[in-house]
Amino acid sequence: MKKLILLLLTLPLWISCRNQTLPPNNYQDSVSVDSLKMMVWSLPFKHKDIIVAQAILETGWFKSKNCVNNNNLFGMRRAYTRMTTSDTTLNGYAHYTNWRQSVIDYYLLQSTREDIIHTTRAQYFHYLDKVYSEVGRNYSDQLKDILSRINLDTGEDKIVQYKPIKHKLTKHKTIKSLENLGR
Repeated sequence: MKKLILLLLTLPLWISCRNQTLPPNNYQDSVSVDSLKMMVWSLPFKHKDIIVAQAILETGWFKSKNCVNNNNLFGMRRAYTRMTTSDTTLNGYAHYTNWRQSVIDYYLLQSTREDIIHTTRAQYFHYLDKVYSEVGRNYSDQLKDILSRINLDTGEDKIVQYKPIKHKLTKHKTIKSLENLGR
């Protein structure tokens, strides 16, 4: 009889604890602008600085419920037709074991989209304005504002051409040594 009473007393406590959301990650794994930049720069995203600004905007500087409860930085729904890193769905959005999995999943999404892969910076901003038109103010303007706040480069795509350095002394030494071999 005592066991039955104890079970009846602990059952409501067990049910109420089961429905609570998980606390945010421990401090060591918590997301920050710097840790997000490191993660994004480690993946082959096309427009890395814009991706960082998107995560900040989508999560309200990492304070949204979706970020805290789901470790979801981009407001992603769970994918069923492509590879994903989400483990389940919570409140209609993809849930990830940690925020890094969310960044990887966003890369997986972008890597399957040909219309994103081959865009210039201006085309990508235009694409985001079209996709996020319900936001009200231009989505790209909000991203550019965040980019200026966190001091990330917002310039146009830069094409870097590497030129070999030619040093006259080295060239002459090489020629002289080749001439000596022929004698």
